[in-house]
Amino acid sequence: MRRLQKLRDYYLNKTAILNRTISDASKPNNKIVNPYAAYITDTFTGYFLGEPVSYSCLENSEFFQRIQNLYDYNDEAAENAELGKDASIYGVAYELMYLDENADIRFRKIDAINAIPIYDNTLEEDLLYFIRYYDDTDIVSGATTTYIEVYSREWIRYYVDKNGMKLTEERPHSFKAVPINIYENNSEEIGDFEGVISLIDAYDKITSDSINDIEYFADCYLALYGMEGTEAEDIAAMKELRVLLMSSDAKAEWLTKEVNDTYVENLKNRLDAQIHKFSRCPALTDENFAANASGVAMKYKLMGLETATSKKERAFKKALQRRLELICNIYSVMGQDYDYRELQIIFTRNIPANLVEMADVVSKIGNLLSEETQISMLPIDTNAEQEKQRKQQEEESKAIPFTFEDVNGN
Repeated sequence: MRRLQKLRDYYLNKTAILNRTISDASKPNNKIVNPYAAYITDTFTGYFLGEPVSYSCLENSEFFQRIQNLYDYNDEAAENAELGKDASIYGVAYELMYLDENADIRFRKIDAINAIPIYDNTLEEDLLYFIRYYDDTDIVSGATTTYIEVYSREWIRYYVDKNGMKLTEERPHSFKAVPINIYENNSEEIGDFEGVISLIDAYDKITSDSINDIEYFADCYLALYGMEGTEAEDIAAMKELRVLLMSSDAKAEWLTKEVNDTYVENLKNRLDAQIHKFSRCPALTDENFAANASGVAMKYKLMGLETATSKKERAFKKALQRRLELICNIYSVMGQDYDYRELQIIFTRNIPANLVEMADVVSKIGNLLSEETQISMLPIDTNAEQEKQRKQQEEESKAIPFTFEDVNGN
């Protein structure tokens, strides 16, 4: 839990520099936070799920439409984006499935910090139980109560921890599995910025110290040479009258610190480059990033981001398939059998697309691929089945009716 809380704090720009203290209270202690963690997570999530996940079903249009209606009801695209963000921060995200008061299927992200999955010790590592706990504070009395929910393959148990653990309710469910979907960021469940936290701390520190140096030496010391008899009253009068009376062999000058700006800037640039390199998140604001905007060149620049995102996609797809499987389990209880494997899950990267370039590729492919596959290759949000129907309707509307006459004019 402590690790997950730290990751959340870094995403919320509550980094280690904010806790720094200096023994000399007279010295400046600037605490400059650079929001690298939020930038990395938002960039990864936007690239991976900025374009909503799409689905296709070639055989069972009724099943496809039913899933689409259910996903629209749950605002599935927004839910996926939140799950992707949590997975990027914590390395894993959890989704609870349940039936609402109208017996409609719902799914919702739950806080990863207050969750404990329990697996079996087989090679499959099946989910046996899932524990969710949270605190609720009474705004009147100020008393805090801990609520605990335990999910199994057959039932849900509700506990209250208030002067001792107490079971308050147990109810069965019909999902035929633990109604929790687990979205892993990668097989190690490591967050996207977790590996560069020390680099972020170093960048915050050097930035803060640079501001400290500027602030500390902005009010420089005045050195007086050959004026040993000067009293505090004399110095106060000098400051007020802005006049110095000195003998011929006396001298006055400000003591300043020479700051090596080049060294500091080079160090900051090196840290910045390492943060982007080891997090595999490119610096999108770099003026050289979009110098060559062709599709192939863009893919080379995004290769590190794409490699990490490919791992995300494989883990995310597995969880989305399990979501569909649990939905089909509920439908089977209602007497309608569907095979969740009939639905194809399609991920589309959220990158600037060159429509002219892609349209040229599709046109050159010609009849080698089906129209549905050609449509899916275009970087636009389209539904192949709907486009096919629309095209057929357009062709029918353009058809010119004509009649034949026999020799008798009939």
